[in-house]
Amino acid sequence: REGNAWRFRYDLPEHTVRRLEELAADEPVPDDLEGEPRHLGAYLEALREDGGLGSVESGPAYRFPDELPAPANVTRVVRADLHLLRPIMGEPEDIARDFEEGEPYVAVIEDGAAVSVCFSSRLTDRAAHVGLETFEGYRGRGYAPAVVAGWARAVRATGRIPLYGTSWDNLASRAVARKLGLIQYGSGLGIG
Repeated sequence: REGNAWRFRYDLPEHTVRRLEELAADEPVPDDLEGEPRHLGAYLEALREDGGLGSVESGPAYRFPDELPAPANVTRVVRADLHLLRPIMGEPEDIARDFEEGEPYVAVIEDGAAVSVCFSSRLTDRAAHVGLETFEGYRGRGYAPAVVAGWARAVRATGRIPLYGTSWDNLASRAVARKLGLIQYGSGLGIG
């Protein structure tokens, strides 16, 4: 509620960036975080003119409360354990290639394989953003909140800020945020 922030992909033409910056600078800070941005139509038009219009996604952005429960049924996955992630995330070679960019990985393991895993989908020196996968047959068992809490605790141990975001229509993901007592601090709009 303190202001807006915007970022642009590296390959967006400079004239489009300037137009989008003008619009974003004029965007009011909303009282209703679920509301549509005032200039959404103009953003889309500027990108459409440039041929850069793709998907449009929006949703809540959350921060974690100061205190998080220590989940009992999660495992921190280290490089030597990448085979545990294969059923849910693909080939260990592919995971190994990007492992450091996604650390920490925290999972619920059943029958020798991860059935729910949380990792860093985006990682900077200051913050990490959650990535979460749970096999459909294992949903509704509390695994997602457990791995997210374990991941957030591990991210904090690195000195980074754990962040959680989702789309407005992803009710299951929003339920995870609610179960963990996450605090909505903003909303995001992504046009790609």
